[in-house]
Amino acid sequence: MTPASLIIVADRGTLKAYRVDETPARGPSLHLIQAFNITDAHGKLVDKVSDQAGRFPVTDGAGTHHGASISERTQLETETDRRIYKELAEQIVKIIDRSGSEGWSFAAPAGIHSAIVDLLPRNARDLIVEHVKSDLVKVEAAKLASHFRSLRPI
Repeated sequence: MTPASLIIVADRGTLKAYRVDETPARGPSLHLIQAFNITDAHGKLVDKVSDQAGRFPVTDGAGTHHGASISERTQLETETDRRIYKELAEQIVKIIDRSGSEGWSFAAPAGIHSAIVDLLPRNARDLIVEHVKSDLVKVEAAKLASHFRSLRPI
C-alpha cells in the first residue's frame, strides 16, 4: 500500500488539505497547505432566495387552505448540494495536481463522502489510499493522524 502524502478532509462547506511529513522520532506530522470554504453551503435556503418560490397553497377537497407546499424546495436543495459537491471535487483535483501526490487519504461525513468521490476523475480516485467516512474538518491537525490507519505506526 502506498503511504498517503496528503490528507484531505471535507464537510458540506469546508475543505482542508494537509501535507504529511514523516518524522522518524514522532511519526507523521501534518501541515495545513490549503483551507477552502464554500459560501453557498452556509446559511439557510430561505435567506438565499428572494421570494418563497415553490410555496403553493394546499387545499383539501372542501377548499380549506392548509399552509403551503414546499415541493420545489427539495429540487433547489438537491441542485445546490450537487453544485457544492462538484466544487469540492474540483478543489480536490487542483490540490492533488499541485502536490504531485502519489497517494492521498480522504475523509468526509458518510452522507456526502460517496457523492464527492464519484465526482472525482478516475485518476484522482485511483490515488486514494484510505477512505474515512467521518466529519474530521474541525479536528486539530495534531489529532487528525490518529483517525487514519495508514498513518498509524505498525
